[in-house]
Amino acid sequence: MQVPAQEIASAVPTDESQAAVPADVAPVFPNRRHALIIVGLPGDQTHRERFDATVQIWRDWLVQIAGVDSADILVLDGRDATEDRLPATQESIRSVAEQLVERIGDDESLWVFWLGHGNQDRRHGWFHLPGPDMNAAQWAAMFAELKAGEQVFWMTHSASGSFMKPFSLPGRIVVSATDDGEINEPRFPRQLALVMTQQLAASTNAESTAEPTADPTSPAKDPPVSVLDLFRRTADQVGRSFDEDQLLPTEHALLDDNGDGVGTEVAELAAIDSQSIHNTAAQAVIDGLLAARTIITTPEPPPTPDESAAPAATQQP
Repeated sequence: MQVPAQEIASAVPTDESQAAVPADVAPVFPNRRHALIIVGLPGDQTHRERFDATVQIWRDWLVQIAGVDSADILVLDGRDATEDRLPATQESIRSVAEQLVERIGDDESLWVFWLGHGNQDRRHGWFHLPGPDMNAAQWAAMFAELKAGEQVFWMTHSASGSFMKPFSLPGRIVVSATDDGEINEPRFPRQLALVMTQQLAASTNAESTAEPTADPTSPAKDPPVSVLDLFRRTADQVGRSFDEDQLLPTEHALLDDNGDGVGTEVAELAAIDSQSIHNTAAQAVIDGLLAARTIITTPEPPPTPDESAAPAATQQP
């Protein structure tokens, strides 16, 4: 069930009020990004088709926007291994997580996405898998020793708010589709895919209209997009979707990146400026500062001296 890009792009309004990271802040890009997408039990054919479409958009976005090599994207889905996916069973998940934690260095990045259904009891949040489920504490323990310098966890399933506190660590960005206590199926993953598709369409349009004689070393006209931007735009779009349906929202997405285990809703995120980003004390108490510094689009490498000099060498006197 593929969603036309034109339909998705028109469904997501461009919000000029969303400020990117301040221009005078120099972001640090990881040497290599890895991504892991875990798809839980769909429940029915409609959800299976929806999950498949969402995963495809996420993968395209990771490659084309976030600069992840397709070989560095792992998808765990279903009971059995397929040509391009590993099973999403406890055994397979633990094995993959152990390998990623072992080999990813502090100059690299790991993004993890959850897509599916969950629930929570008095003690734990749960994510539904083929076979035995795993609770939030079990999930968090698998990534507790992760050394990646850039760590971004996107928990888009129902009851995902109960995963935030176990996962929270200094230097880590954790996003949940719901707050702690909300258990309805969230709209967040669908809206995240919509925003990603808009970015993919904008990137394609920019490439097709680029001036062939433009200086490749000149700064980009558009400001870089951060994880904070992506979270804000998605959460705002979730709110708009409830407004359009004339319904009270049943989900409130949270972002935690100061390591205190307490997420912040999009409406409560403070304005991000360069002074607060560089303030170590502020980073320990204000959510959003690390996410604002975490730029998604990696820069194009500048031309080598030989390449830049080649046109001049071929000119006739």
